[in-house]
Amino acid sequence: MEGKGKSEDASKLFSNYNEILANSEKSERRLREDALAILASAVKSADPYGLVCNRVRVEGRKLKVSGENATADVELRGKVRVVAFGKASLGMARAIEEILSVDEGIVVIPRGQRCGSHPKSFEVLEASHPVPDESSVHAAEKALEIARKCEKNDIFIALISGGGSSLLAKPAEGLTLEDKKAVTELLLRSGCTVSELNVVRKKISAVKGGKLAEAAMPAKTLALILSDVIGDPVDAIASGPTAEDTSTFSEAKGVLEKYGVWARIPESVRNFIERGLAEEEERRRKHEKRISNAQNIIIGNNLVAARAAEEEARRRGYNTLLLTTHLEGESREVAKVFVAVARDIRRYGIPIKTPAAVIAGGETTVSVVGTGRGGRNQEFVLSAAIRIASEEGIVVASIGTDGIDGVSEAAGAIADGFTLKRAKDASLDAEAFLRNNDSYTFFSMLNDALLTGRTGTNVNDIAVLLVA
Repeated sequence: MEGKGKSEDASKLFSNYNEILANSEKSERRLREDALAILASAVKSADPYGLVCNRVRVEGRKLKVSGENATADVELRGKVRVVAFGKASLGMARAIEEILSVDEGIVVIPRGQRCGSHPKSFEVLEASHPVPDESSVHAAEKALEIARKCEKNDIFIALISGGGSSLLAKPAEGLTLEDKKAVTELLLRSGCTVSELNVVRKKISAVKGGKLAEAAMPAKTLALILSDVIGDPVDAIASGPTAEDTSTFSEAKGVLEKYGVWARIPESVRNFIERGLAEEEERRRKHEKRISNAQNIIIGNNLVAARAAEEEARRRGYNTLLLTTHLEGESREVAKVFVAVARDIRRYGIPIKTPAAVIAGGETTVSVVGTGRGGRNQEFVLSAAIRIASEEGIVVASIGTDGIDGVSEAAGAIADGFTLKRAKDASLDAEAFLRNNDSYTFFSMLNDALLTGRTGTNVNDIAVLLVA
């Protein structure tokens, strides 16, 4: 199979593009080039500015939205107030500003993200991610203030993307920011899923779990969402600030107990959750709902990125399989399944024949037991690299579409059958790095960490397996 050559999108996205290709054996260079182009196509497809422009339009006095899960047709009668928050909020806000006349708006971005032009109708605030700080509290208070200004004929638009949970982080009454940070940090290190983390965060927040939309009542709330949660549950993305909270205090307590942190969280949080359990039972008996004014629409998700990756792989001459957009589990264990698929492709031509490209999306987890630096994508690739050692014609790569993988400077990593040989020549013990959760150090020393910086979007992770 002949490759399609250098991808301009890939060379722009990956700052160490040339080094990654130079690292490979001649026989693997084309596969690496193709893998980077496929990943770049996935990230490009999730561009928030383009997604909003494609999904939102004004016809006469009607605002119309076509989403993955729903559509909206809203009459424009009063003022338009907008709160945008998350890793993709700048691009989303720029697009909305071109489509609508915005009376008041804020954009909340991760500190240091300041990339691209800023929307003129919005105040831009920076806040902390992934652990909230006082700037996150200030942003949440500002968002609530704008929501509370809304009157009956106004439209309150929330532009929501991944990272929003920590960017808007006002603690529930009676709790402190330190309480929230302690709980978040314990859960981030526990190996819990993002969905499980959000169940807990919603309960101890003054803005999440539908409380932002509740503040805008009786105005219509329209949430345009770029999903970074597997399955796109609107009450989990950014902890569901505009969605009816379907989780319970019982579930929140269950998550904390499941990961062995219930006894380690602040006593104030334990007491708050216990009180919530009693109040929740009372509301259930009365069949109370808190939100009646909100519509939540998914305008982009992991499936959009995975389909774009598959299309680029097909364009480059590969037989393709979009394996799943619900990839979950311990990163190093999930990698074993990927390698098993590669061996079936090579040996039996199943589930597809060579040249093959297997695409998967989702978000795995890492149970941190070591002291190293890394992330779920890099740990996934390191585990795969150990198992494809000395096998020619196989490349594995995986990235976080937001450009951030765990506690590292990389978006992910790439490996082939020669990766372990190069590691051995450099006196690097791959198994030891994996045991220490030190995948970033391993790949950065080999110049195989994928460096993008913040991409301005976030639709989970994309992994690609190429078998020649």
